Amino acid sequence: MKRLLKHDAAPTRHVVLAAVTLLVLGGIGAVRAGLAGRDFMFDLEQVTPALARAKPSLPDPQTPRLARRVFVVIVDGLRLDKSYELPFLDELRRRGVDSEAQSHYPSWSRPNYVSILAGVPPSASGVRTNHHSTPVALDSLMDRVRAAGLHAAMATDYDVLPRLFLRPRAPRITDVVAPMLTGTTKEAKVETSDVETNDVDDTDAVDDEETVAAVRAPDANLESPFDDARYAPWPGGFSESGDALAAGHAELVVMLLGAVDAAGHAHGGASEEYRDASLIADHALARALARIDLTQDAVIITADHGHTDRGGHGGIEPEVMTVPLIAAGAGIKKGSTAVDAHLIDIAPTVATLLGIAAPGHGLGRTLVEILAVDGATSTARQIADLQRIATNRAVVARAESNAAVDVLENRALRISFVVGGGVMALLLALLLVRRRAVIFDARLLLVSVPAFFVAYYAIIGAVGSFSPSLLPAQGHLAATMAKYGLAAMVIQLAFNLWGLRRQQTLAERLARANGIAWMGLMLAMIPAGLAWAFFPPPYISVPPPMWLVLIPAVEVAVACAAVDVALTLMVEVIIFVARAYYRR
Repeated sequence: MKRLLKHDAAPTRHVVLAAVTLLVLGGIGAVRAGLAGRDFMFDLEQVTPALARAKPSLPDPQTPRLARRVFVVIVDGLRLDKSYELPFLDELRRRGVDSEAQSHYPSWSRPNYVSILAGVPPSASGVRTNHHSTPVALDSLMDRVRAAGLHAAMATDYDVLPRLFLRPRAPRITDVVAPMLTGTTKEAKVETSDVETNDVDDTDAVDDEETVAAVRAPDANLESPFDDARYAPWPGGFSESGDALAAGHAELVVMLLGAVDAAGHAHGGASEEYRDASLIADHALARALARIDLTQDAVIITADHGHTDRGGHGGIEPEVMTVPLIAAGAGIKKGSTAVDAHLIDIAPTVATLLGIAAPGHGLGRTLVEILAVDGATSTARQIADLQRIATNRAVVARAESNAAVDVLENRALRISFVVGGGVMALLLALLLVRRRAVIFDARLLLVSVPAFFVAYYAIIGAVGSFSPSLLPAQGHLAATMAKYGLAAMVIQLAFNLWGLRRQQTLAERLARANGIAWMGLMLAMIPAGLAWAFFPPPYISVPPPMWLVLIPAVEVAVACAAVDVALTLMVEVIIFVARAYYRR
């Protein structure tokens, strides 16, 4: 211990060599940890989850049709409490059902669009974040509607929804012949079948660059799941498009309004701006739905998630997870209340209103308690739900079991790497201490090293309480953590300079700075290594909210700590050169 705390430094060249060694090792660790933090959210995604590889379960109870047309309205980001301040929504409540539903974690938009329209939650759909970039290969309401010979239409001011459920077209003769004639078969193919497989147990994501580029290509052989898809982001465009669809004949009309969510991110769910945006959305819906005949048609209004007071979603806060569920019109039992409703229950409920089979990969149930149906219809739908849900749960359970084996294998391999790396780091530290190239000054370490970690995690806790809801609109967890890390780096750098201010020679200052660097890197790398080891892919389930934040946070901490080390050592060299210059 005395040697560890010895205060006389080695020759300057040894100390500088140790500093360079720490910089190189820190740089390697920073790059590796930074990449892991960057890729974490993308690793959560699954292009073809187990359900997408299974044949849809389509028990059709053949119950009578309850509504001529059904309008499904998603007001992106609308909180339950704020929805009670909206006149048009209140009017629909009085004429039908005033209830609520639970969103699904992670409470981001794309995962819950899929929950609403396919009846599959994020844990099983593979759509876990707003970075999901390939079409969802799950049976949806639109697929069931069109299979029944009906029509589906959509109006939105947000371009994600039209792209999320794209479907492959039937092969065209030019897709087959042209590549053969030109000799560009590999480059010319644009197939979503590249990500399809008969192996229902394989849950690994296949979101490779070739697949993503293929589905984004202007000539991709894909088609919209909607017979009439209208994207109208200009002012008044949503109302105009919605009104046109209401005057049309599509049996299923999906409307997505994104302005409320934008206000929530920009100003917070408790702001006047958010309330104003909600009122504008309410007025837009009143205009868009003015033509519907509630004696023949039904309307269901909900939200994908709410917003925290300061703005944000993704976590499990009550104001984020609890959303309005309003239903009115033909087939709706006025004054009834949904019992323990979730967003995945909307798709089979809409299917019942239209008298068609529910989406075949769904895990939700028909909300028969809010429907004007007789006992026979209710029983038939519930039996069909039980059969479908049991089949799909078996597929998911089997995939989870097989994925657990893969996780254990990956975990064991990663733990061995972490332990080996830790031993090597300890041996390196002992060597550098023996040569006096590193000095562990206890008083300095107790002040400087904790400065970064206390500041870094305090900022995260203060801003987001370790919830994914701290993420900004379309943001990335790692990028958000890096901003907080930058602030913490400035604080630690100031503490380092203050602690080293009395050391006169470059060797003394650098040796102590090396001690700070080694200790800081180890305190950053150990939790990052443990997170990397204990949470390996495949992510068959989504980590809990705190871990969803902490995993990228500890990875980013390594990168920030390494940069801080580089800055500290660089400043020390600059100070030494400046002192030497002024002494001349």
